[in-house]
Amino acid sequence: MKYAELSMKFRKFFELPSSPVAIRIINDTSEQKTSIKPMRYCEMVRRSAFYGESFVFSVEELTCTSAELALGFTEPSYGEVYPRIKPANTKLVSISSLEKTEKKPDVVIIVGNPRKIMRVSTILAQLHEKQPVEVKFKGEFAVCGECTAIPYLEKKVNLSLLCNGARMFSGYRDDEIVMGFPLDDFVRVAQSTDEKEITSALCGCIMDDIPAGAVSAIEKIGFGKGTDQFFGRFATEIVRLYTPKDKDGKITSLTLHIPVKFKDGETASKANEKAGEILEKPLLHRVRDNWVDIALPLDLGETLNRASMRGEKFEALVKSGIETILNEAEKLKRKTAG
Repeated sequence: MKYAELSMKFRKFFELPSSPVAIRIINDTSEQKTSIKPMRYCEMVRRSAFYGESFVFSVEELTCTSAELALGFTEPSYGEVYPRIKPANTKLVSISSLEKTEKKPDVVIIVGNPRKIMRVSTILAQLHEKQPVEVKFKGEFAVCGECTAIPYLEKKVNLSLLCNGARMFSGYRDDEIVMGFPLDDFVRVAQSTDEKEITSALCGCIMDDIPAGAVSAIEKIGFGKGTDQFFGRFATEIVRLYTPKDKDGKITSLTLHIPVKFKDGETASKANEKAGEILEKPLLHRVRDNWVDIALPLDLGETLNRASMRGEKFEALVKSGIETILNEAEKLKRKTAG
């Protein structure tokens, strides 16, 4: 796997000024330590993100007892500590910018402002059945525990608002927060940026942004209103309708979406490979766990507010799209069965 390519793809899509950081937890002393002055783990992570520095260190190079515990160098003396890597078998930890790493990371950490992390969270939710991104933080054990130990041990993406030590001694700005990923989750997000067209198409806007007349026109066709999408049952399928905004912040298109379920991820991946030959243009498709998402963009040629005022013409456009995507979903199921 080319980590440099993944890193640049991720940075470009989410407009990150710093590099994702590759973390490896090493349970032996087979690697050579780098010559560094003792410092905090969170400082090393930030220096790697912004200045491309690399570190391989043991407990002797750490100046923060929280990181000693969280990274699994030592066991707690009194009671349990959370979050931490356990059992405490860590001998070395490697930190480097993802662009420079050649060895497989255990965890990838990003530093960004809330707006950029919000965009990452949106993609994460889309990759996980639109389920909320659940995080654990308490303002302690931040980069070392919340963004390293939790992704490493629990295999879950986690967010940290940082701690006093990180902000006071390690150079983190007031507008910076940190997110840690198990490698597999980071790879999925980075690879999903190749599907920018379908990702953009399946980004709805909050319903409060849509004029009441347009909402009524869509509901008249048979859709119900959700938080960021409309949905309705047509034939045997639940069809979702999204209202993505263009670069000028206007809604000038709609997207119809049907997720097609397969028995497992491998079957879904094979079906997605065939989908390019099976589905008619301009349909879009992507694989997501054991699902293949099919999306049909509908160009309105004007704003949604004006288009929805055209009554039967607007209704005919949407109904024609529904018929098309239903037929294509059925065709995909039929031609990939067995």
